[in-house]
Amino acid sequence: MKKPNKKLTWLARALGAGAMLTTSVAAFAGLLPSMNEKPMTAWTMVYGKEKPQQKPSALLFGVIQPGYAYSQTSNANGTVNGYSQFKFYRVRPGIRGSIGPNIDYFFLAEFANNAANPNAYYPGVPGSNAGTGARARILDANVTLNYIPGVHLEVGQMMIPFSEEGLAAAGILPWINYSPATLSIDYNEFIGPPGPDSLFNGVREMGVMAFNQVMRGPLAVDYALGYFNGTGLSQTGSSMDHPDQILVHGGVDYGPFGLAGSIENGRQVIAGGGGAPGSSYRQRKYAIDARWGNFAKDPLWAWYEYQHANDTQPGGSSGTARGWFAAAGYRPVKHFMAVFRYSTYNSENVLPVGSFGQAASPVGPLLTPSYNGSLTTTSLNQKSLIGIYLARNGVRYYLEYDRTHMNNEPKLADDNAVSVMVSLPFGVRLIH
Repeated sequence: MKKPNKKLTWLARALGAGAMLTTSVAAFAGLLPSMNEKPMTAWTMVYGKEKPQQKPSALLFGVIQPGYAYSQTSNANGTVNGYSQFKFYRVRPGIRGSIGPNIDYFFLAEFANNAANPNAYYPGVPGSNAGTGARARILDANVTLNYIPGVHLEVGQMMIPFSEEGLAAAGILPWINYSPATLSIDYNEFIGPPGPDSLFNGVREMGVMAFNQVMRGPLAVDYALGYFNGTGLSQTGSSMDHPDQILVHGGVDYGPFGLAGSIENGRQVIAGGGGAPGSSYRQRKYAIDARWGNFAKDPLWAWYEYQHANDTQPGGSSGTARGWFAAAGYRPVKHFMAVFRYSTYNSENVLPVGSFGQAASPVGPLLTPSYNGSLTTTSLNQKSLIGIYLARNGVRYYLEYDRTHMNNEPKLADDNAVSVMVSLPFGVRLIH
């Protein structure tokens, strides 16, 4: 019997392994976004600009997101706290369109009790209508003027292009719950968890903003320059009775790669409001975003974001906060996406709110914070696993697990949370 040729056997195995490796690389390469693909449209263009048309148009649109939330926090001293509830994450109807080729408009309201509707969100706070769903909230109401080539001028209450996570449309965001840094820095007028009106901006401001995005093949460049009241959603003037916040944003995309940065500088109203003396404090913050791939459509993508804030506080102290997240998503099949996100948040020398009171203002009752006088430090990290089923017509089914470890001395704590949500977008053309 003739012995097999060892050299030929080794060669056959090597060729087989090479073929398998080539097949695997080719299959993986099929998941990668093309370098020639069209870049992501800037969020300022998504919200503020309509396609040019001669006749008036109107689109009734929105998103409804019912769901369930469960959370359990275990402290180092052995106590366990938590909650379990059905809820609306968002109920947002809106209308958008244009009045001829040079004027666009955008309106969006919130009917759910959530962090974007703080007067209905905080239980036990006087005047908050907490848990009743009794107060809807105007989130966006603005007009965009398109008379100057290369410049779109938006006036009114609008989303501000600071954090890309905060800007992402609720119907396609690849998770349910925002990262801790976005909730505590981007969603707030001041370092800390989102609070009632006097502390809150909901990623929105009243003012004026110039913006645009230019695309040339796989290359896109966008910018935004805004001048705002610095009072968030309260729709009132700053403590100095004039706008007192400047925002600068810029972004560059090439194919699937994107890099963006934003800087805010000014005075933010955090107490009193309505022109009350001493009611605003200096704030400086910035954000950096890096993206690879488009989470709305690509089978494989990655996303990193960093935020930093430095605020003056009542009494003259200075608080600092910083946080970041890194996330990646993968679609093993067309209609399912798995996402992992790791987030951190740290704050130092922050003066926390002890309680809230109610004071009169020109626009009605106003919630005002009082401070307990002791500076605090917060440190936490969070791991999130998200599964999304992408059904037809934009409907999405979300399941999210968040495990948060809070490192605050002397009491360490772990929080385990499960969130379930159905996202149903809708759109009806009223005027064509």
